[in-house]
Order: sequence, then C-alpha cells, then structure tokens
Amino acid sequence: MKLVGGIGAATVAGGAGVVSMTGGAAASTVSISATGPSTVSNDRGDVSKVTVDPAFNVNWSGLDDAVGKVFWLLEAKVAGGDWQPIYRATPWLSAEDIGTSGTFSRPNSNNGGLGPLVIADEQGRPDYDGWNWGSYGDADLSSFLSGTSLGSAENYVNGSEPVGSGPTPQNNFPDQNAGYYGAASDTAPFDNNNDDAGNGSSETTTVQLRYTIELQRPNLSQLKYRVDYDQIEDVADEEEFSNLADSEQKSIAVEQIDGLEESDIDEGNSRLVMEGEDGYQSFDSYSDGAGIPYNVLRNNTDHVGIIVETAQFGVSAQNLGSDSGVTGDSNTAAE
Repeated sequence: MKLVGGIGAATVAGGAGVVSMTGGAAASTVSISATGPSTVSNDRGDVSKVTVDPAFNVNWSGLDDAVGKVFWLLEAKVAGGDWQPIYRATPWLSAEDIGTSGTFSRPNSNNGGLGPLVIADEQGRPDYDGWNWGSYGDADLSSFLSGTSLGSAENYVNGSEPVGSGPTPQNNFPDQNAGYYGAASDTAPFDNNNDDAGNGSSETTTVQLRYTIELQRPNLSQLKYRVDYDQIEDVADEEEFSNLADSEQKSIAVEQIDGLEESDIDEGNSRLVMEGEDGYQSFDSYSDGAGIPYNVLRNNTDHVGIIVETAQFGVSAQNLGSDSGVTGDSNTAAE
C-alpha cells in the first residue's frame, strides 16, 4: 500500500505537507508531516481561523477482497486540548477503480475536494452535549462521536442554526451532504495578547492532526450506481436493479466490473476488507465489521485495511509593537 499527498493550513496563510505510506498488502506504514503556515501579524495578535486542506492518494495491491470505498477521518488536537473529530467521509470508488489493486485520490479544495476543513474558528467546537438528540432520531451523542451511527448529513442544519426545540448536527457542506463535525476549538488558544510593553511578541500554538483510513468492500447500494444499464436487458434504472434478487444484482456487477467477485460484495453496509481473513482481526461484534468505532480502528493498525498516523504544525501569532508620538507646530507668535 502507499499513501501520498499533502496537508495545508490556510487563513493563517499557507502551509503544506507530505503524507507517505509504503509497504505490502500484508503490512503498511504511514508517515505524515505538516508544515506550519506563515506567521499572522497584526496589532492585537489575533488569529481568526485555522484550516487544513488535505490532498492525498491511497494505493493498494494484492488484497483478497476488492476495495469499493475508502473511509477517512480527520481529528485535531489544539494546544493541550483533547482530540476532536473534524471531518469524515466515505468516498465511493468508480467502477474502474474498484478492485483488489487500485488507487483513491483525494484532491484539495482547489481541485474539486471539499474544504478547506476548519480546525479552529470563532464559533469553536460544537456543543455536542447540548444538542437535542431526542428530536434527531438517526443518532445519539455516543454513536455520533464514536462514528458508529451518524445519520445522513442531508438531515442536518446548515451551520449551527437551531432546529425545532434545540440544536442538532450541522451540515458543513450542504451542497454535498457531507461534513458531520465542526471545529476542534475556538481561536483563543492561538491569540497572542502579549504586547510586551510596546516591544511586540510572537507566540506559537501547536496543532496535532490524526488521520484514520479504512479500506471497505463494495456493497449493493453502491453498485446499483456503478453498473451500465445499457448493457442489462429488462433493467432500466437503479430502482429496477434493486428489485432484483441479491444474487442477480451481484452477478450483473461481477460481469461488468473487472476483478470483482461475488464474495467481495456486501448486501448490507460495507465491511472492512479482509475482516477476519488470512489471520487478520475479526470485528464481527461491530455490526459484522461494518460499524467499527474510531477507537477500535485506532487500536488495530496491524490490520492491512486500517491506517492511522499523526502529524503536527505550529501556528505563530505576532502581536506587533506599539508606539505613540506627536508631530506638529505650536505656531507661536509675539507682538
């Protein structure tokens, strides 16, 4: 496997990074770095927002299961705070990219990816504990933060607007029905209020990033959007495809997608590739490997389908020195 790409920080200006992973199908390693952005300089030493804009490629080869989806989670820790989820997504691969060997590319926002992703802003970390989970039926606080059940982003409000009798999950990217989480912190940890008696000063705050990547198998809900209906007799669209028996759906998908086998396809939610196979850990207790919590993924990085690594960068804020003075002319006169 190989994972390569970059991580950028913006609004605090600039920033770049490198993500690299090398190894075979039976083992993987990840090395992630992130370069700090340019120093923010102003009279008050204030930082208004910190963001990252990841771009990376995930490559895999020699797996016994076909990869149909690539789940990834970004978390951040600001200064001495706790890890907070920032963003998660599970892109579906195209029919051409599904397979036991292949590549997934995640572009930055300048090249079509969602972003930038906010690490800190003036709104700060969402008040997850205060959300009205009782009026939001698809998830609860525990399942939302553990990643086992989040519902659909199309049911969330745009931003942090309250809905009904209380706030609910927010949709950070309403045009794409994605986002789920918010910032890790407000901007207070980044602000430098020390004018140093007019001399000015510079202070740096550390941000840590943690990426969790899970390679998942294709499922029928995905494949109904990946088959070519012009090649299927008496099946015109996704609805008619879904009305077929599961075995018929699998047979059609395997016939059309190179390298795909019926045993690769899940009928329900997509499971982790090679889950419980070839000596790898079984996660049957977590929805048969289709609903693995974040912390369990992090604790099982020896599995070929699970990749976790951290990086960090510093954000520097300069409080410019102060000065004062008077110029002018008294325009004196005597008569």
